[in-house]
Amino acid sequence: MSEEKKTLPTALEKIAKLSEQIGFNEENKTVFEMRPGNETHLKELVLKSGEWDETKPMFVYDKDNPDKTYIFISSDSFAALLKTLQDLNQENFNLKLEKAIWKHTPIDFQDVWVVAMDTIQKIVNEKREKGENVTLDLDGIVGKIKRDHPALFLNLADVVKKIGQ
Repeated sequence: MSEEKKTLPTALEKIAKLSEQIGFNEENKTVFEMRPGNETHLKELVLKSGEWDETKPMFVYDKDNPDKTYIFISSDSFAALLKTLQDLNQENFNLKLEKAIWKHTPIDFQDVWVVAMDTIQKIVNEKREKGENVTLDLDGIVGKIKRDHPALFLNLADVVKKIGQ
C-alpha cells in the first residue's frame, strides 16, 4: 500500500469528523493536502477537492503526518468568530451576575447591578495592576455588597416579622 493511500483515509476521516462537529456540509468542502516544499521552511498546498472560497472554512491535512489536520478561515471570519465568542462570554457573565443578584433579593435590581459592576471593575483593575489572573466569585461579591449596602436588599427576616404581626 502506497504512503498516499495510508495517509488519505486517516486524514479524510479526521476532516469528516471536524466537518460534522462544526456542522459543515460534506459535499462542498474544500480540502488541501500539505506537502513539504522545495526548501525546509516552505510548505506546498495541493487542492484535493472543492475550490478556494474565502467565505467558508478550508481543511488541510499534512501528508507527512496525517494526524495533523487544520482548518483555514479568512481573517474576517476569524474576527467574526472571536466577536461571537466575546458576545457569548459577556452574555454568560451577565446571566451569572443576574442570578447572583436575584439570589440575594434586591429591592431595586438595577441599583444593585450598577454597584456590582463598579465593584467588579475595581477588582479587575486591582488584579491587572498586580499582574494576577482575574477570577470572580460573583455570589461572594454580591454578598459583600449586601453586607455593605443592606438598604439595597430585602431583609427577609424583617418581612417575616411584619407578616407575623
